[in-house]
Amino acid sequence: MNISKQVAERLETLAAKGPKEVEAVILDSTGQEGYIVGVPLDQHNLGITLTLQGYDRYSVTLRQLEVGHHVDSSLTSETSEAAKEKLQQWADQIIQRLSYLEEPLTLLELDAGARIAQLRSVSPHQDEETLTYWETMIQAEPHPRVKLTRYHWSPDGSAREVAVYPATFGILGRIAQDLAESLTKKMN
Repeated sequence: MNISKQVAERLETLAAKGPKEVEAVILDSTGQEGYIVGVPLDQHNLGITLTLQGYDRYSVTLRQLEVGHHVDSSLTSETSEAAKEKLQQWADQIIQRLSYLEEPLTLLELDAGARIAQLRSVSPHQDEETLTYWETMIQAEPHPRVKLTRYHWSPDGSAREVAVYPATFGILGRIAQDLAESLTKKMN
């Protein structure tokens, strides 16, 4: 079974049977109500975590999607140039594979020393003075992982806020599949 189907099936089970059936963590602190749903993929050494605000029969409201590739591929011992090349390849793969998002992604920052890369929407969605955009953080340590989050910013606020993103189970499965393939594709 592919990753996309496994994510969609986990979310369908959540919707049909509730958070206990999928061992979801229920968030109920101030300002953080929702669920954390994990999708372990042991045969691929992958783990997927979805942080949700809520769900209904056919969709969820996503706060964050994280894909981790649990392999011993630490970049700590590699040169800064080798780490930079690997992060660049992961970033290029994600940009190419997630081209169907509302706003295409571009590389904003790559810090080989810290072993991270940051992608962001090329042109954020603008509604009057407010901006909404995707941000993707790629972290190479302690293992490769990528976090995809949608943010909302307005000039009257002091900081950006996570924007919930309504999505069907299928589209979140596709995003998870594409992020996983970006991290696991063999490098040149």
